[in-house]
Amino acid sequence: MFKIQLQNAFELQFGKTPQVYGIHHIGGGELNQNYKILSDIGLFFVKVNVKENLPKLFEKEQLAIKTLRKTNTIAVVNPIGIVEINNKKVFFLDFVEQAPRAKNFWGDFGTSLANLHKCTSSNFGFEEDNYIASYLQKNKTSNNWGTFYTKNRLIPAVKFASGLMLLQSGHLNKFEKVYEIAEFAFSNEIPSLLHGNLWHHHIITATDGKALLCNPSSYYGHREMDIAMTKMLGGFHQEFYEAYNANYPLSSDWEIRLDFCQIYYELVNLCNYGTAYLPAVEARLNKWVK
Repeated sequence: MFKIQLQNAFELQFGKTPQVYGIHHIGGGELNQNYKILSDIGLFFVKVNVKENLPKLFEKEQLAIKTLRKTNTIAVVNPIGIVEINNKKVFFLDFVEQAPRAKNFWGDFGTSLANLHKCTSSNFGFEEDNYIASYLQKNKTSNNWGTFYTKNRLIPAVKFASGLMLLQSGHLNKFEKVYEIAEFAFSNEIPSLLHGNLWHHHIITATDGKALLCNPSSYYGHREMDIAMTKMLGGFHQEFYEAYNANYPLSSDWEIRLDFCQIYYELVNLCNYGTAYLPAVEARLNKWVK
């Protein structure tokens, strides 16, 4: 049945039914099921989900991908299109075979990310809300980062986690103090276009041996947010940070704010995956307020 639905999806996307030589399931989880599809019209990476579960998930991801690609600063996966079959959404992208990393993989990547972050806007935010994993993040624009970060990132995530009974009154009281700090904790920066979900699994090594990004949750934000996510789970290679700073130096005190940036990502993990991430939220929360 799935093969028939897939062929129908190809018909809608490409205007013809191809000869499908192979359908290989290559993973998936709470969001999508992912497939490598070999056909007589090409090799494709195909994501499938139930459209009611996360409305416009693929459309929002495609908008972020196209926004990043338009900058011509950094390599990003190529989206082909989205079609609907029965109650499912099907997202076609070019398939990229993982290749060995080039000698200067991390240096080139750091330079490219710095160039992306030089793409600016008059306000923090984005033209629409979008997802980071299954959590819908708000992107209402603001000309002040502290205001944007508090009202669009911290407060909604804390409210969502509290509604799931994942945070208690003691946590909420401490977050009230964090909101106050957010107004002046960060250095003054113009809004930078961010990937927004920049961790190891969203970086592919393309056929040229360079970094190719996927699964963005883009918006115009403080660039330390992207850098802070790269520091989670062990961090990237030191060459990445050296190249980034050579091209677009960070504020000298940026590392002081790592926990303050990362607490949002830990809140998102808490909202998406549950109590296993509460200790990480508490550790960062307790480091900032008593």
